[in-house]
Amino acid sequence: MKKNLIWSLYQANTLWMDIDGNLKNIETVIKKSKSFDADILVCPEVCTTAYATKNPEIAQTMDSFMIDRLLSMAKKYQLAICGSFMIQENGKLYNRFIWFSADGEIFKYDKAHLFSLADENIYFTRGSNTITISYQGWEIRPYICYDIRFPVWNRNKKTDNKFDYDILVYVSNWPTKRYYHWKHLLIARAIENQAYVIGVNRVGKDGNGFEYSGGTMCIDPAGSVVLEAKQDENIFIVNTYYDHLTKIREKLPFSSDWDNFKI
Repeated sequence: MKKNLIWSLYQANTLWMDIDGNLKNIETVIKKSKSFDADILVCPEVCTTAYATKNPEIAQTMDSFMIDRLLSMAKKYQLAICGSFMIQENGKLYNRFIWFSADGEIFKYDKAHLFSLADENIYFTRGSNTITISYQGWEIRPYICYDIRFPVWNRNKKTDNKFDYDILVYVSNWPTKRYYHWKHLLIARAIENQAYVIGVNRVGKDGNGFEYSGGTMCIDPAGSVVLEAKQDENIFIVNTYYDHLTKIREKLPFSSDWDNFKI
């Protein structure tokens, strides 16, 4: 097991409907991330297209050049790459989180809570299952943006002295005007689930005219803020420590009193 995971969090000003341009930017930040010995690069929601829901033709399939290039990058640079993407599959459109492992394995999660305030439920098909990614001895649970507002969907569980996950990862296009919610929901999810929380948001203005706040964050399992980025486009390097996680869970054994929520 790797007791200390090094994360590179890419707070991107995503180019509007420019898959090739965004892939080039991702490869540039991968090279920079490797100089910090990063294990994982996390990109924001819809990180190769921006939030172009009214242009479904820009969505890619799972056998597209976009998927091939990202998987090739993960193998070439020997780090995991993840983010969400507009994916077309069987005539349906999905907001899909994809994890590309350095060994060539792919994991995927389709956004379950679609943001009806922005008609996301009209354009996308919702997912119905969570996933947990086992990586270097850690259990990682990914979600997408609006999912964070639904605590039962995000809930950790402990069975036979084993937690479902150790780290929550949220990739997002979170607007500036609701930044207060973003910050405090991330902190709440860390405290109530006794897990690290990583939230990666974009910056800038998209083709719809929406402004995004940045504020990429890392929260430790006790709710302490490890990172709160400003509004600049950059990568931010954070570490998650397994011994620190274990110490908090042992010192504050609240999990023994958790309710057994089910959906």
